[in-house]
Amino acid sequence: MTDHDDPRPDGGARAGALRPGSRGGGLRDRWHRASSGRRAGTAAAAGVVAAVLVVGAGLASQPEYPDELRSSPVAEGWRIEPADLGVPDVQPGCLDLRVLARAGDDVLVVTTTQLGTSTTGCFDPAARGDRIALVDPRSGAVRWSTPTSDVSDASAPGQLGAWVDADASTAVVGTTASELGSDNDLVALLDLATGLVLDRRVSPEGSTAVLEADDDWVLVTTRAGGGGDRGTGFVDGPARTRVAALPRDEIGRSTWEADLGTVGRAQLVDGQVLVTNAGAASLVDPATGSSRAWGEAWRRGTSSVVDGDLVLVDLQADDDEQFPVERIAYAAGGRELWRQGFEPDRPPAVVGSCMVFSDEEAVTCVERDTGVERWSVPSGSVDGSAPVVLASAPGQRDGDVLLRTSVSVGRPDASGGSGPRRELLVLDASTGAVRSRLAAPLESTAAAASRTVLYLTTPDRFGLVGESVGGAVVAFDLADGRELWRLTPGEGPGDRDAASDATRDLQFWGGTLVAVGDDGVVRQLVDDTRVVG
Repeated sequence: MTDHDDPRPDGGARAGALRPGSRGGGLRDRWHRASSGRRAGTAAAAGVVAAVLVVGAGLASQPEYPDELRSSPVAEGWRIEPADLGVPDVQPGCLDLRVLARAGDDVLVVTTTQLGTSTTGCFDPAARGDRIALVDPRSGAVRWSTPTSDVSDASAPGQLGAWVDADASTAVVGTTASELGSDNDLVALLDLATGLVLDRRVSPEGSTAVLEADDDWVLVTTRAGGGGDRGTGFVDGPARTRVAALPRDEIGRSTWEADLGTVGRAQLVDGQVLVTNAGAASLVDPATGSSRAWGEAWRRGTSSVVDGDLVLVDLQADDDEQFPVERIAYAAGGRELWRQGFEPDRPPAVVGSCMVFSDEEAVTCVERDTGVERWSVPSGSVDGSAPVVLASAPGQRDGDVLLRTSVSVGRPDASGGSGPRRELLVLDASTGAVRSRLAAPLESTAAAASRTVLYLTTPDRFGLVGESVGGAVVAFDLADGRELWRLTPGEGPGDRDAASDATRDLQFWGGTLVAVGDDGVVRQLVDDTRVVG
């Protein structure tokens, strides 16, 4: 999102409490038939994305690793029936699931049976299959299940997001912000111990969406006008946005509100709200409404992302195309730390303590906190294109940079296939040295990483009758780059005596890989060749 033309809001205020030590995150995800939840997990930050590069979120210094699956896994772990999730009488192919968020060791899972009838034949006007459940992915225990209608009145469950607090005691549930708006006007606070709703907010202005939430505050927006506002159809012209800050422990009321106009934006930064508009920014205390200037008056369009204790601002070129061309790193209080230019279609990526810049000639890591160059290596481009820095996988150590080059490799995969492949380099973030080279499927993304294995997923594909089927999961040895195994929905895995085409999707639930069957049954996949002792 960029800003150009509206004045900065000072905002009115009403009294409210502010607690120290805020932190938090949310998940924004798309809903697909046969589920996109295999790329699940709580998203700690959003990235600035261009056509060829993806910004990866920084990782914790001591990640929690997924299960170690070095041999092709089989569905011989725990098993969850649809009835266990509170969904009765599921037609084959008519139950979809995805992970909303990680909640400590558990995961919040949302289910729906409201799928497109034109290709699936599924029809559930009563929305009996729309539920939210808390599941322990280590044991398969379903702790509780509640109807989605308790926390949302949206007609499309795929728009839901969840923001879990630091001690995994509560989750804010609401519609995620999108350009098309939604028909939901409800935000709820859910008790993760019981599944009960602790508090609700029904927007007096209609359609509402959650921008983000931390341990102290919830930022919500309402929109007036614009394409698809309130989910009722398209309206010409840009939408105007109004933002409100809600105390997390009392989301029924707002302590500060402001008009963002058509292009302004708001973000939570260290317990305060950063409001950007008209090429300038202000920092607002949501408890009192007091504000002060932040950063500098850029006087041109910007986009920004909060990454831990940094705010990364990308300035647009001062021309008609207005592509981002310069990154500035600010401390949370607004002090500039460093800046560096980049080519318009190649924004940098954050990988642990490394800020990675890339072009057709070189890949360069600069220190995230200081901007000082750590290393620079040739990009290995063979056609003048820039390499792709993949988003970091959950569990991946922050000492690795995943870099997909334009080099085609024809190495067959472990199952004998020979689809298009590109060389994927695993670089040591401290030196830039190549740790291993992988022959990665084209357009694959990093889904997870254990201590010795990197798991990539391929995009969803369409089945014979037009239904969406989940993509494959491909495992690689991080030491030598060889492919260990590949699982493709519709081709396995299943129980050893079950039909191999029963699996419709593969997902990571926390650190556990699961197979979702056409019958809606969720099965844990395990490596039964591991030596126990």
